[in-house]
Amino acid sequence: MSFFRRTKSDGAPAVEPGVVSISEACPRRPVRVRGQITRMKARPTTGLPSLAVSIADDTGSVTAVWTGRRSIGGIALGRTIVIEGVAVQHGDHLEFNNPMYELR
Repeated sequence: MSFFRRTKSDGAPAVEPGVVSISEACPRRPVRVRGQITRMKARPTTGLPSLAVSIADDTGSVTAVWTGRRSIGGIALGRTIVIEGVAVQHGDHLEFNNPMYELR
């Protein structure tokens, strides 16, 4: 994990290889997306605790759900996160179940 981020000359973060915008993510395909945590909710799913986190960028939002967890250290509102996994269409938005993640 890198502690230094490359930036463009205007100060904006450089594009990370392999990371796509949320609007480009397709269901049922492995993908990496990056965004800011905008909402967190601990909810029961079929009797198991789960943590649902909404992640947004300038193009849209997705939900990441970790089952068996009520919280995850370091995951907080406003934090930038990269998630990787296979999303499924859940209603009108994409949802990742137990994705890999990197905090930025």
